[in-house]
Amino acid sequence: MMAFVMLVLLVQRDIFLLPNDAVEVKIWRQEDVSGWYYVDADTNLNIPLLGKFPINNIPIDSLDRLLINRFRNYYGDILVNVNFYYRINVFGEVKAPGFYYVRREDNLANLLAQAGGPTDRGSLGGIRILNLGMSRTVNFETILKSGDNIDELNLRPGDVVIVPRRFIAGLQEWSVLFTLGTLILQIYSVAK
Repeated sequence: MMAFVMLVLLVQRDIFLLPNDAVEVKIWRQEDVSGWYYVDADTNLNIPLLGKFPINNIPIDSLDRLLINRFRNYYGDILVNVNFYYRINVFGEVKAPGFYYVRREDNLANLLAQAGGPTDRGSLGGIRILNLGMSRTVNFETILKSGDNIDELNLRPGDVVIVPRRFIAGLQEWSVLFTLGTLILQIYSVAK
């Protein structure tokens, strides 16, 4: 039973690329093959010279070694650099919502910087990260101040990040409506 639990934990730590994620290949003095390659909807990767092959059951660490070895079959002992990028969607109160490609070493801080940071109404205290039906909330401000739980900032392929609106910002919008309503009532009562 203990071995099964350990196996499940190991499987959960493996990270797999999803459709629209990217692989950057840099081969020394081989500009025609070097470049960015995107995972297609069927979780295949199509790289010149290597062809199209499925990667849906290959963890990133194994895929890294596989690509380097396949390129070395053609070029011998040559310098091959492979980087993986996750396509992460960012919504809510950021200055430039949309999708961004982040390296696997990057975290939520890098992603928020790419998105221009939070708007004046954005709250870093309750950022939601959704992935495959799972949801987690990250208190970015607390983590930055304390330096604890830095692993909570890690991103995975398929993450959707939602930066919420601060409560006070929402309250400020309501206060404008209350002020406008009060002004209309005062004008109405004076006009009577």
